[in-house]
Amino acid sequence: LVANSAAPKKSQNGLRHILVATVIAGAIGYSIQFLVPVFAPHSYLTFATTWSAIYLVVTCLSGIQQELTRASRDGAEGGSSWRKWALFTIIGALGATAVVGLVFTVSGPRIFPTDTGSIVGAIALAAFGYSLVAAVSGALYGIKDWPAVAGMTIGDSVIRAVAIAVALLAGGAAAALGWAIAVPFVLTALAIWSWVGRRIRARLTLDVSLPRLIGNSAATLLASLATGALISGLPLLLQAFASDAGAGLLGSLILVLTLTRAPLVVPLLALQGYLVVSFRDRPGGTTSGVLRWVAMVMLTVVALSLLAALLGPPLMELLFADFAPVSALDFALVVLSAGLTGVMCITGPAVLAANRHSWYTAGWVVSAVVTIAALMLPFDAHARILVALLVGPLAGALIHVSALRGQTDALSFAETKPNLS
Repeated sequence: LVANSAAPKKSQNGLRHILVATVIAGAIGYSIQFLVPVFAPHSYLTFATTWSAIYLVVTCLSGIQQELTRASRDGAEGGSSWRKWALFTIIGALGATAVVGLVFTVSGPRIFPTDTGSIVGAIALAAFGYSLVAAVSGALYGIKDWPAVAGMTIGDSVIRAVAIAVALLAGGAAAALGWAIAVPFVLTALAIWSWVGRRIRARLTLDVSLPRLIGNSAATLLASLATGALISGLPLLLQAFASDAGAGLLGSLILVLTLTRAPLVVPLLALQGYLVVSFRDRPGGTTSGVLRWVAMVMLTVVALSLLAALLGPPLMELLFADFAPVSALDFALVVLSAGLTGVMCITGPAVLAANRHSWYTAGWVVSAVVTIAALMLPFDAHARILVALLVGPLAGALIHVSALRGQTDALSFAETKPNLS
């Protein structure tokens, strides 16, 4: 009885640790996004694009953490799992660094016309560092070392805040800010390893072979990449495909996008696991459940869009006087686009709960492709940006809804099919 009661208590403690760490890290990240344009407006566009590129890489590589979390157990297998984990970590870190370095070496001059080499180096270092963070974090989740998981989440954010502060005090150069974003990943991984490395070596047990571990992780990358492109990667896409809007307007729209989307989208992202379980456990009520969630989100977003249109322009002028003004309509449409992305954060878990993983991936991939295609349309850059923000997530949500409709039709057919036995 003691053992049985201890397990729920440990689980509750783990949830508490993770929630507290997530809130603290989120507050620090949002503070950084708010303060950099205040203290370094001259570097903001490059900073925002670099941040976007790095966190697009982070989102894509999160498949490493997800698969290691799933495959890791708390046991006493000896050295075989530790060696397997170490080899996987080395392969993942070197592979990610090489691929990311190559991609941004080719695309960097277009996206980062100044300080290209330095910023590309920072992004490659971030890929290496986050691969280490993801591997250590996945192992810690697997062995349920919740204080260390929380420590890693908070430590990474605190180190980055200090690094950003130092870069701002040194003048706020774009390249320095880029390295301030990237270096904390490596420092965090080294610090946490020095704290809990022995525990991982002693307790980690993996339930799959090394080739399977690599294959499972690689399979998550496409969906993670597409998801990241619509959330953390949007400033990067705008800089890459709509730079003709001009640095002033582009910087202002990215600032509005960054500060307004996070409060709307991040909470829904945090609820992904809850929504998957909720829809899975009530398969007959998935459609009504999705409709309720979507209605709640869209009613909230419409109200917030009106509020943003009313208050956004004067607040922008007051807080960010060095930035180009943004119209009330722009504020409203940016907030509305965040709501449509939020809808995908509801339809996506419903599709996963129906065990239609390929449709889930297709929705995010189509959304990313449509967004990029809209940004490449042959008309005014300002209009292209607004159209892309709206039609991309709308297209992805329709793909998910089609999958859910197909699932509903299949269930209805199964229920009405006569029993001929």
